[in-house]
Amino acid sequence: MKHLWLLALAFCFPLALIAQTDTVCVQHAGLQPDRTEVREQRFAVEETPEMPKTSDSLVRVETTTIHYFTDTLTCIISTRDSVSRQREEVIKTDSTDRRGHYIEAHVGLGYGSLGYELSGPANHVNGSFSALLQLQYAYFFHPNFGIGAGLWFTNYTSMAHIGGDYVWTQYANGNPLVDSDTEQNYHHTASVHRWRERETIHNLGIPVSFQFQYKEDDWKGRIFMALGVAPSFSVSKKYRVLEGEIAHSAYYPAWDLTLDNMHEFVTKDYRNAPQSRGELSVRPQVAVFADFGGLLPLTPQIDLFVGGYFNVIANDANSSARRDIGWRDTRFDFMEEYAGAYATTNASSSHPYEVGVKVGIHWHYIKPDKHETVDYFDYFTRQDTTVEMQARRDTIVTDRMDTMVRAQIEKVAEAVEKLNKIYFALDSYKLTNKAKFYLSSIVQVLNDVPDAKIAIDGHASVEGDSIHNEQLSYNRAQSVYKYLIRQGLKSDRVVVLGHGSRIPNEEKDREELKRDRRVEVKVIRKQNDIE
Repeated sequence: MKHLWLLALAFCFPLALIAQTDTVCVQHAGLQPDRTEVREQRFAVEETPEMPKTSDSLVRVETTTIHYFTDTLTCIISTRDSVSRQREEVIKTDSTDRRGHYIEAHVGLGYGSLGYELSGPANHVNGSFSALLQLQYAYFFHPNFGIGAGLWFTNYTSMAHIGGDYVWTQYANGNPLVDSDTEQNYHHTASVHRWRERETIHNLGIPVSFQFQYKEDDWKGRIFMALGVAPSFSVSKKYRVLEGEIAHSAYYPAWDLTLDNMHEFVTKDYRNAPQSRGELSVRPQVAVFADFGGLLPLTPQIDLFVGGYFNVIANDANSSARRDIGWRDTRFDFMEEYAGAYATTNASSSHPYEVGVKVGIHWHYIKPDKHETVDYFDYFTRQDTTVEMQARRDTIVTDRMDTMVRAQIEKVAEAVEKLNKIYFALDSYKLTNKAKFYLSSIVQVLNDVPDAKIAIDGHASVEGDSIHNEQLSYNRAQSVYKYLIRQGLKSDRVVVLGHGSRIPNEEKDREELKRDRRVEVKVIRKQNDIE
């Protein structure tokens, strides 16, 4: 019961908004004076030793300007009522935040191999074309770091080449060889020619990776890297003899006789033999892989990946029951139980690998803009207004020299003409930093004598067209004029002229036309100083 007063206060608070009265007084100043009064007084300045009297007179003028304004004081007495309402506000999602969920799809092309070697001087293995399809999900818990998992489908292909002569004289159990006519003690020779076969493994893998992406503020794209492992198993593992020929012969030492091209001692083409194609024996594998490249933004959600990839099987993939090249059997047939070069004792351990280039798309899930319902009050105001007129007066006193003695004019002219030549590059009217320094110094001198006026004369060298030089000289004078105005010099104190290339520089080196590309600033002593 002791908290009932809090509930009562919470219930009555909205009612307090219904009858709230405010008084607001606003002073509105008059923007234009109702009337203006100007008073001017002149005082003669006496001669001093520093300022001897000359033919010119120096008069001090004091002007008093009085502005009369009428201001308005408006008081508004407001009675406010309110009503509770709701509206929806949209909170924009930050699309530059690279954290969150990604779907990544890649296609890779490159070079691959089953990663084994064949012993023997005439035997060797080459790699071949490899392809990779990859689809995975990634989550970036930090703008730069994330983890990914998915599926890939890839192939490893090798081209095995076998050659050479293979000779045996007895069985593995030590009994002598016996031919079809029960003749013993002969040597069986098989010569392998142009044996070439293709061995291909198609793997389905589950890549799990640690991913990294990085972007500088002034970069358009980002760096992308991924390192990981992929448990894999083979969905297809086949070999096929593309070309192969074996010549069988027998040598009988007792008669010093060699038999070929008769009975079983013939040349066989194995391209269409039953053992010319079949399946390889492969165990499940674990691949280690790495990706490196760049991400180029296509839209706020989609990036194009371009880069390279590499993967290698960490364990030995070959699980064949390996046998010697040239089987010893009573039929005297060579390689009757052949299961690919991969399954021979000449084959080393197998670590398939591939390397190539990748392109793909990274799609970043960006949350939609959030819509929130906001409670607010609409206020309805009843107003009573009172207006009071108030008068005020602003006074401005201006003190200036109406006339300047000739000695001051001469002094200013002498100071300005020490800095008065501003030079420009060929066909340019851009001010250099040195020129701006000179002009700032001229402004400081002129500020000490407010009534001094100047003439800005623009010139050009004789190179080029005369009409173009006229405009160029005027543009140079305008550049100086605009800079002086920006430094605070009043425009009514300046006369701007362009003379083209008609007036060469009197002080110039005759071998340097660049002295003609100039602007001269002169103090106007009398009207005919303006040429």
